[in-house]
Amino acid sequence: MNLVRNSFCARGNCLLTRLTCFSVLLAGVASTCAGDFFYQACGELVNTGGIPDCIVHVADDGTTVRPSDLAGFDVGDRVVVSGTISGSTASICDLTVTPNLSVTTIDRCFAECGTLVDSGGCLRFESDRGGAFLVVGSDAFEPGDRVFVSGPGTDGAGACNGEDLPNVAFPTIAECTEATGRIVNTFGCTYLLTGDGRGFDFFTIRDFSVGDYVTIAGDASSGQLGPCNNPLLFSNSILPAFGGPGTLVDTPDCGLVFQADEGNLGIRYALQNLGAFTAGDRVVVTGRIDANCNGGACSTPCLTDNTIGALSTVCGSIDLGSTNCLVFTPDDGGESFLIEHVEVIPQGATAFVAGTFRPNPGICDNEDNLPVMRDNLFQRCVDVCGDFQMGFECTPLFFGDDGGIYNVENTGYYTLGDRAHVRGGYDPSCNNLCPFPCIRANTIGPCDEIPGDVNGDGDVDIDDVQLFVAVLLGVDSDPYRVLVSDVNVDGTPDGKDVQPFTLIVLGFQ
Repeated sequence: MNLVRNSFCARGNCLLTRLTCFSVLLAGVASTCAGDFFYQACGELVNTGGIPDCIVHVADDGTTVRPSDLAGFDVGDRVVVSGTISGSTASICDLTVTPNLSVTTIDRCFAECGTLVDSGGCLRFESDRGGAFLVVGSDAFEPGDRVFVSGPGTDGAGACNGEDLPNVAFPTIAECTEATGRIVNTFGCTYLLTGDGRGFDFFTIRDFSVGDYVTIAGDASSGQLGPCNNPLLFSNSILPAFGGPGTLVDTPDCGLVFQADEGNLGIRYALQNLGAFTAGDRVVVTGRIDANCNGGACSTPCLTDNTIGALSTVCGSIDLGSTNCLVFTPDDGGESFLIEHVEVIPQGATAFVAGTFRPNPGICDNEDNLPVMRDNLFQRCVDVCGDFQMGFECTPLFFGDDGGIYNVENTGYYTLGDRAHVRGGYDPSCNNLCPFPCIRANTIGPCDEIPGDVNGDGDVDIDDVQLFVAVLLGVDSDPYRVLVSDVNVDGTPDGKDVQPFTLIVLGFQ
């Protein structure tokens, strides 16, 4: 398609004025701005759900319209749409009144990184989003350079070593700056905080919000600082990334992979960086999602450029410390530390955090040199004993002594009928298939220390024998299991404990 240079409306306030008029018309208020309005903007196609699906165009400034024709493009594509908005028609998408757009043109819109490739005398831009293009100004760079290209579509084609490639219309080209992290808000200032503590300011946030993990690419070549005094990424793209706790598991097809906790949908990812961790370790991971990184027998998506750290969980309280940071004080008497992110919990409730400790917080001054927990959950603490029972929508369910019914992320070796002590974060809706609240990133263990109850289920029976033997052989050094395997309470689990343990299992004691 050929774009008319002076028709691109996203540079000014005309669109905001027109959509304000549209909202007035919807309200039935007389207005001087009746009629059809021209609209043109870059953004992304998003499925807001419904029956049938309601696919809308979300512009970079957050404006939403419903195109009448997608011209072969699909959800997730970044496109520029042009057309007219009528003040008299609209759609209901996700319970929201959305202006209808009568599409005249739709084309790919550029705000993306890629690599410049020498194709026999000409440089082609191979985008990370797919496709090859010609970009005016790319000759100022070298083959192999990673660049960020922005532009409102394509404009004809040009020859490159005998191949016709689309030209990016009115392009801006700069070195690619790409970062993955979490959107944070520090004392009213919203920016991207990366896993290694760097901050970036950006303009395009779309439907993301504070606390979300994203990958942002943009142009930082100006060296300009943004409103939060971080390097500013102009004309940025923004995509979902991953951040959260989970477990490393060994798989036959993909080797050691990361399995996210249920609150992050339980998806498995191959990691670019495993650190020194091994199967069974509980870790916190952030990374850029690459769904097409693996082939063959392993179809697991990847997290590239990922961070990884050991998961730590604790309940306690927060307050504003002398460093103007949020200071978390554990209720077990442990050392206070700084936390990265908070949400709303009931006033006076004990808080629960689950994250990993890393240097270089990047969130505030740390004059007291406190440890810093990064990528943390922040929720109301649940600390309760209870029983696992059968459920209908989800099994097993945890029936707490506090009267609550919970879906527990980490059940350990506990199963139906077992009694356990669970401690974690309260999440009212972490699993769409289970209508009960979750206990996130939880620890789990026995409620009482019963001699011989090595599996901590409240009974001493045949299920404890294998674990008891493992402790006596020195294979298992878990503190709780060592403690309750000392059945005769002489200070050491050994052969002298076999007879009293056997008598209890057989019901003679």
